[in-house]
Amino acid sequence: MVIIIKKPVVKKSPIFLIILLLVVVLIRLSLPHLGRMLVAEDKPLPSDVIVLLMGSETERMPGAVELYQAGYADTILMVRNKMAGFDELSQKGVKIPHDTERAKMIGMQMGLPEDAFIILPGEAESTQDEAVTVRNYLRDRPEVDSLLLVTSRYHSGRAKRIFTKATRSLPGHIRVLSCPTRQDSFNEDKWWQDREDSRRVVLEYAKLANFYLREQFLLRE
Repeated sequence: MVIIIKKPVVKKSPIFLIILLLVVVLIRLSLPHLGRMLVAEDKPLPSDVIVLLMGSETERMPGAVELYQAGYADTILMVRNKMAGFDELSQKGVKIPHDTERAKMIGMQMGLPEDAFIILPGEAESTQDEAVTVRNYLRDRPEVDSLLLVTSRYHSGRAKRIFTKATRSLPGHIRVLSCPTRQDSFNEDKWWQDREDSRRVVLEYAKLANFYLREQFLLRE
C-alpha cells in the first residue's frame, strides 16, 4: 500500500506581499539618494588657491582650469602622489611623466601659464596624505585662508570632510569649498546602472566608514 503525503500549500498573505513590495520600492527610491550623498558641490567664491587632487587628471584638471580662467584663484596646488614603479624606472633611465607633471601639461595646453602651478613634494597614497601635505604648506602661509577643492564628483564629499578636518588645526579659519569637475562621468542619480559607478559608490562608502571610525582622529594634529 502506497501512502502519498501531500505537502501543505503555503499561501503568502496579501500583507506579506505588500510589505515585500514596499521594501523593494524603498530600496529603489533610496539608490539615487545614496549617490547624491557622496557629492559635495559649493558655489565657487574668490579664493587664495585651487587644490587639485590627483587621480583622473584628464577629468579633474579641466575643472581646475575653468575655475582659474573664471578668476576665482590664480594658483593651482597639487601634491605629488606615489606612482608604483616610477622611481625604479627613473633610476633605469626610463623617462615618463609623473601624474602631477601630466596634469600640469594638460593645464598649460589649455592656456594656463607655467607659474600658475605649484607641485608640493610627497609620496601621497591617499586623500588624507594630500590634505596633511597641504596643511603643512599652509601652516607657514597665514595669509591663505580659503581654497577651492577640485576632484571627481563621487569623491567630493569625502574629500571636503578630510580637508575641513585637516585644516581645522591651523590658526584661523580655512574656508574649504568643494568644486567637483564638471567633466566627471559619474552619474549619482543612476550609479547602479553602470559597473564603474557602482564600484566607486561601494568603495567610497567603505572609505567614508574608515574616515569616521579612524582617519578623522589622525587628522587632529
